[in-house]
Amino acid sequence: MRALPCSPASECVDTRMVPVDVSDQLGRIFSLQFPYTDDTLRDRCKALTRLHDWHKPGEWSCPTQPRASHRLRPVIARRGLQADAQSPSARTRHPRCGVLGTSLHVNQPIDAPSRLGFNCTIAVITALYGGYDTLHSYSRSFQARLGRQEREHGVHTCWFAFVDAASVPDLSASEIAQAKAAFNTTALDGGSWVQSGGWNLVMLPEGQMTATLPEHNQLRSRLPKMMAHCVLAHAKTMLYIDAKLHLSEPKSLWTMVEQLKPASLWTIQARGDGPGSAWVAPRHPYRSSVRDELVCLYLSGIISERAFAQLRAYHADGFPSELSEYAGGPGLVEGEWHARDLQAAESTALANEWFDEWWRWREHNTRDQISFIYAAWRMGFLPPQNQTQGNRSAVAQPQPRSSGLKGFAHFNPHLSVTAAVKSCDAQPE
Repeated sequence: MRALPCSPASECVDTRMVPVDVSDQLGRIFSLQFPYTDDTLRDRCKALTRLHDWHKPGEWSCPTQPRASHRLRPVIARRGLQADAQSPSARTRHPRCGVLGTSLHVNQPIDAPSRLGFNCTIAVITALYGGYDTLHSYSRSFQARLGRQEREHGVHTCWFAFVDAASVPDLSASEIAQAKAAFNTTALDGGSWVQSGGWNLVMLPEGQMTATLPEHNQLRSRLPKMMAHCVLAHAKTMLYIDAKLHLSEPKSLWTMVEQLKPASLWTIQARGDGPGSAWVAPRHPYRSSVRDELVCLYLSGIISERAFAQLRAYHADGFPSELSEYAGGPGLVEGEWHARDLQAAESTALANEWFDEWWRWREHNTRDQISFIYAAWRMGFLPPQNQTQGNRSAVAQPQPRSSGLKGFAHFNPHLSVTAAVKSCDAQPE
């Protein structure tokens, strides 16, 4: 207990600091940052650094010649691009990413420890362009619950929103300028992201790939959805969620990624047997086949007759677009979210194939569920179908998925077949 005496000339009340603290030593941190008496430690920065013992050695350091405004603040030791690239967890950018040009390119990976100040395990990605909606802001209580659950599971998540200024109208002009400059960071300037509502904001200049196209904002949002592995080099798992999808609780995140089952990466109890999957996406809640989806999109006025050229081409290749998963066919996914194992080669291969197939038909159909399920079917990544459901002989699969292959799997939320399959008239998209 320490007392601060009042001088006779001053009008103050004697106060005392009592030695009460919590498990993560917030009281100790407060007393070091805001010393109660003049009898203080010689080097408060080093004392603060020692309190952060949950960080790996060398992650925290103090400036040798601190500026006056930051002399009491420990700084994270910034590792440059070369150090990040040499990290054991860093992945090499796939050559296929070169086709994107400047449309999805950063000088340092967006999940580089030098940018974030920590090693990210799970990257959460969303994209929103054109200002047709505003980026959802996650509350401080949500972020606090997420932090507690991260510590329980032994992981770190990093959240990235690929946006333009129109989609985050609350930012100031200086914040927008800083966000736009962050993508082009070098090893010298650190490259911290501007944050909003729990998201790290990634504002990239629009490249030539989409800039001249009529529906450029819609097409542009598909690039990080499909090809985010081109800008991620450290995270082991990726969760993509549409901007319209808002997680009400952090526990939803673990439910979405646990079916990948990378047991060596975190302590979540995964379901089922086998090697897990490289990619997981939910079944479509209302339609069960590619043909039904295309018909519904046409009847809703979302696509034109030109889109049926894509279906005819798939039929010519032997793709059974009319068969649901329950009839032994490829079925249909809902595209609002997916999870993938970034360390699995099958994940990157499927993403590249999906992008190529979607880009091939972009002038006919900008929706991406059909091109995704076709790409997974053509690569032999679909899960083996139940032999007792439907006629397997009617399905022309190029190559059956082998038992050791980490391919695609439908998300299993314990939903019955009856509840999962509804008619187009009941719930148009």
